[in-house]
Amino acid sequence: MTPGKLLRHPLQVIGAWLAARPGLQRWLRVLRLGLFQFGMGVSLAPITGTLNRVLIDELRIPAVAVGFLISLHYFVSPARALVGFRSDVDRAAGNWRTPYMVFGALLTYGGLATAPFSLILLSGDGALTFPVAMLVCTLIFLAYGIGVNVVETIYLATVSDITPANERGKVLGVLWIMLVLGTIFSSIVMGQLLINYNHIVLIQVMQGSAVIFIALAFVAMFHQERLKPNGDLEDVPDPIRVRETLGQSLRLLARQAPLRNLFIVLFIATLGFATHDVLLEPYGGQVLGMTITQTTRLTALWGVGMLLGIIGAAVMLWKGRSPVLLISLGCLLGAGGFLAVTLASETGQVNLFRTGATLIGAGRGSFIVGALALVMGLVDRNHAGLFIGLWGITQALAQGFGTIGGGLGRDIVQYLTGNVALGYTAVYATSLSLLVLSIALLLGLRIGSQVRNGTVRSPWAGLDQANVDQILF
Repeated sequence: MTPGKLLRHPLQVIGAWLAARPGLQRWLRVLRLGLFQFGMGVSLAPITGTLNRVLIDELRIPAVAVGFLISLHYFVSPARALVGFRSDVDRAAGNWRTPYMVFGALLTYGGLATAPFSLILLSGDGALTFPVAMLVCTLIFLAYGIGVNVVETIYLATVSDITPANERGKVLGVLWIMLVLGTIFSSIVMGQLLINYNHIVLIQVMQGSAVIFIALAFVAMFHQERLKPNGDLEDVPDPIRVRETLGQSLRLLARQAPLRNLFIVLFIATLGFATHDVLLEPYGGQVLGMTITQTTRLTALWGVGMLLGIIGAAVMLWKGRSPVLLISLGCLLGAGGFLAVTLASETGQVNLFRTGATLIGAGRGSFIVGALALVMGLVDRNHAGLFIGLWGITQALAQGFGTIGGGLGRDIVQYLTGNVALGYTAVYATSLSLLVLSIALLLGLRIGSQVRNGTVRSPWAGLDQANVDQILF
């Protein structure tokens, strides 16, 4: 027997064994899908956990400028609706979503690989003036932002395509756990690599994380979207049809008042969570005297908290708890975290600050799983890209306004009072208030009961019976 046949024999045995276990096959695909999320976590941690600290604390760049750069990708999020809609139309015509994924992944990689050069451009060591350097950095982060919006929208739409509706809650829990594990892994490794900090080492680390992202994205998405010769997805027996134009689809959504209320609450809560994105690490450095390595490891604590929040939320989903309950619990935990972070400045207690960061992560984890489970529960396959794209716009704009607003609020309060700590704590107090307001709106608008009785549902329910089969562009 030749070596080739010897190798093929065990592979055939394994293939036959897996073929007899379709459930296991599906979960192995989910775990491979999760490698994309893991790579995204690895690549994002250096930007939101280290680069922001160095720019604000070490280089004394205004927090609002750093917040603008890091949040720029949120403000190009309206592209999500168009990209999601176009991918739905292409799927309806028997084409793949994958080309959009490849385009988005390459743009994301380019932005991640060049983003660390903002250290050199904005430090004043280069030949460019600060306004010109900011313009160049804006273009870099803009390319990254477009890529992230495209790749995330298509990724979630693909997950919706290949995942049975009754298992989406479990799948989302696994995928978000993979994202947080990537963040934790990256922050721990970076903390070790940056003990003897200099700009060149940070640039090398961030470029390495970009390479890891693109490699894992390829492994995760390869052959996930599989088509029959007639253009239908192998995993979906019925063809997908898109029966409305983008404008008609948006008007259908706008006419649903309960759905509008839900999106408003999600916007406010996301706004509350987002204000700390660029400030947590600089706060630890400027107010509590923590080193770069210590503040980088804050991302690991935040990630551990988020992991616990995601696991807890996933368990509650599997037990049949309402996603609205998870959203409320997430806001409550986040409010407690912001309170602890605020009190830490008064006492100088680093451990209280770390506890607060962990609670914020736990709240964010519970909130994001609850929100995404609720939104994907309202999705029908014919409009998965558009609907998820619109949810992405809602949370992305909230993230963007929260990130810039947090940086601007810190700068203004610090300028008016001359008190560094007060600049940060004023922002965290605002975050706490927004999360409390979100809980009040969830209760006041009775969104939980509306979801249970079906008032909040897909606006396209029943459209498959419409007497129109053509695809409208």
